[in-house]
Amino acid sequence: MSTRAKGLKNALLGAIVSVGWTHKINEKQAEKYMQLDNRWKFIQITTAGLTSTGAVSLLLVDSIWAKVIAAVLGLINFVSSGILKAWDYQKLFQQSKEYANKQFILREKLMDCLRDLAFNNRDIDSINDEWLSLEEERLSLSKLVPATDSKSVQLASNQLKEEEHNVKDTDYSLFIDKEILEALHDIK
Repeated sequence: MSTRAKGLKNALLGAIVSVGWTHKINEKQAEKYMQLDNRWKFIQITTAGLTSTGAVSLLLVDSIWAKVIAAVLGLINFVSSGILKAWDYQKLFQQSKEYANKQFILREKLMDCLRDLAFNNRDIDSINDEWLSLEEERLSLSKLVPATDSKSVQLASNQLKEEEHNVKDTDYSLFIDKEILEALHDIK
């Protein structure tokens, strides 16, 4: 195949891997935000229930200890309410999830281009035009990427590399069908 086809193949492969990692990392970040939201809400509801129902004073006959424990539970409730308001985990979850979904759709479009290139389903000019459009979309999305942390990156890496169907030789095999990779060997 031509130098142009080889360049297009390499560009598509690189973009698919980049978008694939971004998708998975943001998916894991969204899961983390949901877990944090659930934990803080559980703490908030539990401490509110224990203090407002008088359960502490019923369980502890000594009024000094009941007051101390009720005050501590009230403080924990206050702090958990503040954390939930200061860090809107629901909103952060939604942002990360929406971004991950956009990356997934973009990855599928890039895969379609790569598949068309590998199996000669369309002419190279058409594939190149679509690639340029998708690259523009990818770059515009990169400005909107939500913050992620190293733990989400590690969780994404672990999940991707533990998949049974992955060959694990390169990152390409994490995101691209084996049949497409085999067909791409003809493009040199």
